[in-house]
Amino acid sequence: MKILVLCDAGINRSVNLATRMKFWGHDVLSAGLDYNSTNTLDALCEWADRIIITAEDQWPRVLDHTQGYKHKVQLWNIGPDVYPRPFNITLDRMVRAMMQEHAEEYRP
Repeated sequence: MKILVLCDAGINRSVNLATRMKFWGHDVLSAGLDYNSTNTLDALCEWADRIIITAEDQWPRVLDHTQGYKHKVQLWNIGPDVYPRPFNITLDRMVRAMMQEHAEEYRP
């Protein structure tokens, strides 16, 4: 499955989640809503089979790029980016818990 993981900056939450999902054999990209152009985000959303956002407050921004792809978007509510690096232990625990919650849908 081709998965696009979006967070605000594309540095912490999306990187952690994308890295972990690659272990399940998916083709995964991470990106930031704040630091990629509209054209880039639109192309990535078109490419993806599934789009995962990492916080509820991202809905308005992601819907700008997914109007024809709303059915692909799924919220994994990790919450705001308060992590100093992508593999912060607290963030890593949250990502692993989210993966367990969605394991039946994503694990090969």
